Amino acid sequence: MKNNSVIKPIMLMAAAAFFLSFCLDMSVGSIRGSLFVFLVICSLITVCAFWKNISERALFAAVMSGFLTKLAYVLYTPVWCRQHDVVDFGAGEGHAAYMEYILSHKALPDFDPRSVWAFFQPPLHHGISAVWMWIGIRFGLSEARIHKNVQVLTLIYMCLLMLTVLAICKELNIRYGGRLVAMLIVGFHPIYILMSGSINNDALAVMLSVVSIYIAILWYKDPGMGKIILLAIAIGLAMSAKLSSGLIAPPIAVLMLYRCMTDTQKCKDTAKLRSYIIRFAAFAVIVFPLGLWWPIRNKILFGMPINYIPEVGESVTGVGMVERLFDIRTASPFLYMKANGFPYDEYNLILATFKSSLFGEGDFANISPAVTALGWILLILAVCVFFIQIIAMIRTCMVSEASLDKGIKIFLACLVVCLIGGYVWFAISGGNLSAMDLRYSAAVVSVFSVFAGLWYDRLEVLARKTRYVVLLTSVCFAVVAGTFYVLVGTY
Repeated sequence: MKNNSVIKPIMLMAAAAFFLSFCLDMSVGSIRGSLFVFLVICSLITVCAFWKNISERALFAAVMSGFLTKLAYVLYTPVWCRQHDVVDFGAGEGHAAYMEYILSHKALPDFDPRSVWAFFQPPLHHGISAVWMWIGIRFGLSEARIHKNVQVLTLIYMCLLMLTVLAICKELNIRYGGRLVAMLIVGFHPIYILMSGSINNDALAVMLSVVSIYIAILWYKDPGMGKIILLAIAIGLAMSAKLSSGLIAPPIAVLMLYRCMTDTQKCKDTAKLRSYIIRFAAFAVIVFPLGLWWPIRNKILFGMPINYIPEVGESVTGVGMVERLFDIRTASPFLYMKANGFPYDEYNLILATFKSSLFGEGDFANISPAVTALGWILLILAVCVFFIQIIAMIRTCMVSEASLDKGIKIFLACLVVCLIGGYVWFAISGGNLSAMDLRYSAAVVSVFSVFAGLWYDRLEVLARKTRYVVLLTSVCFAVVAGTFYVLVGTY
């Protein structure tokens, strides 16, 4: 792993976070103001000045446009709008109150976390946000700006996720066209646009999950002690942000065992086997305490179950499994919710999966006919992209001439199975609309996008006509998704 490939993007994102938080007023509340226009113009001038020095220009444009789209969404989205379990700062409950508690008390809650809404969540994101707010106070920022700056953190998390997916594509030797396809999907996927403005713990958890996937691939290619320790820290931190991040652990365990088996079977070397056992032991010693300390603490102190999840959202119980899987009637591209004026709550899992990944639980139906029309187009394109990704996964994993290493194939396939399987189990067992939100397994969008890039890479040799279909669909999806979320902010 080259230091520059990791350190430079982190430095750039840190610089962006400080610039946006402390040099600009992010609380303007609209992209129609001069701030966003100023940023776009400056970005265009900078790009034009260095255009000749930029390699892979379409890829660079996709990444930059994805960042600006997320920034636009953050600018016009208040900290209380389209959030999950946030309420607002000063409300006394929700994720915002969790941050305020840590900021005020300089400590974790010393009471049963179940007694205050959202306090049962692991505290990594809330602790980081509290520190960020404390820095804002020391800079003398207004209360509104301090609160708004929490969205800068989630914006940066989603930008780091984009760069991590790009790094994964490079590690898998995906060529330029395949990387472009992957980044068009990841950079503009609405689930990540929504997360960039959502101040709960989803963004940090998903970003750290994707970082863990990247480190796991690095370790597989060079299984040293340093990388396995780094991997354990990444997974543990992801679970310290949100416990459901542990869904990535079983596929990583499969990858580790596969690498151990192939190495030891080739050499019949007991010393090498012992070295793997030592590495796995070091991994376990780090990842289990770091990932599970919060639920274990609360179990010991307050008797809170390890897998405690409160009932939340509008109930969809009483609907048969046939209806939940096959009744796909709908008159809107957005989630059916009684709270949004629809006659019933969305109970079809397939529809809810697509709709929640594109629009969350937000009500866009009354904004404008143009927004609703774009919503339908985006929903259709998302289904097309999904089918491309499924075909890409099957062809990449099953076709013998695919050049991808067998261990990586198994790893990526296991990631999809675990992330989708965990999501489906939670959605069906949860019995409420909120449980059918794909944000709980949002990392699977990145994995599917890598599969699309891998397949496109292979199509450059095997099927040129299909390649154009994949690229055109990805471009259309990115353009419509970006246009939709910019258009929402102009009304």
